[in-house]
Parts: sequence; C-alpha cells; structure tokens
Amino acid sequence: MKYKGFLLATAGGLAVAPAAQAADLLVKAPIMPPASWTGWYIGAHAGAAWQNMSANGTYGSSLSHVDGSTFIGGGQIGYNWQHGNSVFGIEADISGFSNGPSITAGGNSKTLSTKTDWLSTIRPRVGLAVADTMVYATGGVAFGNVSNTQFLFTGTGGTKSESKTKVGWTIGGGVEHMWDAHWTIGLEGLFVDLGSSTVNVSGSNSTTFTNQLVIGRAKINYKF
Repeated sequence: MKYKGFLLATAGGLAVAPAAQAADLLVKAPIMPPASWTGWYIGAHAGAAWQNMSANGTYGSSLSHVDGSTFIGGGQIGYNWQHGNSVFGIEADISGFSNGPSITAGGNSKTLSTKTDWLSTIRPRVGLAVADTMVYATGGVAFGNVSNTQFLFTGTGGTKSESKTKVGWTIGGGVEHMWDAHWTIGLEGLFVDLGSSTVNVSGSNSTTFTNQLVIGRAKINYKF
C-alpha cells in the first residue's frame, strides 16, 4: 500500500508540474503595449480627384456645373502625438494631377477648360485610435496652381489662358491602420476650395471660374 501511494503521489506531481510551469510562464511573460502613433512619418498617396467647373460668362450663355475626374498622386510628411486613445498631428502634402474638365457652350462659340496643375495642403489632424486603427478629421489651408482657359470662335475671337497660384481651404477625414511598428496604410477624403478666377479675352468677354475639388486617395506611410 505504501508503494502504491508513492506511485500515485509521484504521478500526480508529474501531472501538476507542467501546468504549474505554464502558469508561471504566463505570469512572467511581458505584456506588450499597443504600438504608439507618436512620431514622424513620411509617405506617398494616389487616387482620384473630381474637379468642378462652374463658369458664368458675359459672352454666350451662362454655364452650369461641369465635373471632370483626374488622377492624383504625390507625397506627404507629418508628425503625430498620442495621449491615451486621442491622436493629434499635423501633415503637409503635395500632389500632381493628370487633366481637368472642359466644355463647349454658347452655341459652339466658346470653349472653356480648367485644370489644377498641383496642390499642396497643410492640415492639423485629430483622431481616435482603437487598437491599431485610427479614425480622424482634418482641415487646413490649401495652395494650388490653377490653369483656366477661355477660347472664342466668333465675334472678337481669341484665346486667353491664365495660370495662377491660388490660396484656399480644405476639410476632410480618413481612416488609418498600423500594419506594423513602422508601416501604416489608410484611405482619405478631402474637399478643396481654391476660390474663383476671372479670365478676360477682350473687352467685356470674360468668364468666372470656380476652382473646387473632391479628392479620394489611398496612402502609405513609414513611421520613424
């Protein structure tokens, strides 16, 4: 009986030992904190821009809104501060465009076209981070070079094209996911208003253009 008791006690000890060791490892294993959004980052973006041309002219008929889509691509740099689940940051970017909308109006007597050649924004960002994903709102100042052209076929015909760097504003938001400790990916939408431009061919033959864009783009960043 003493021998059987010894065997049972030994077997029980062997069965309990691995469980005790596993529990000990769980207690001693360090708990990794969630990755932080704090720090500098640099990246690239690509997507589409819908440019609105709302033009009213003194020659021919007035025009309603005309939209045209274009490719947009560029880069960005920024910095984030994280406090709890709140993330505050600032980002600057620059983008180039492929083309813009145009229209023929006034009984085929006038062609109007507009294009944004480049766009740059400087925007504060305010976000809410849950685990490795952040949702944010953003808005700030926008700078862009806009080319507006008016061509008259009849009357005092001629072409007038003006290219100006305009200052306006932008507002939008997005979602960003931390792929690992250094790489993030995201989607962002922006509305940009660069004000209006007036182009005069001759005398009173003028057209006023509005310069507005809606931008949707995918982003990838490397966080230092």
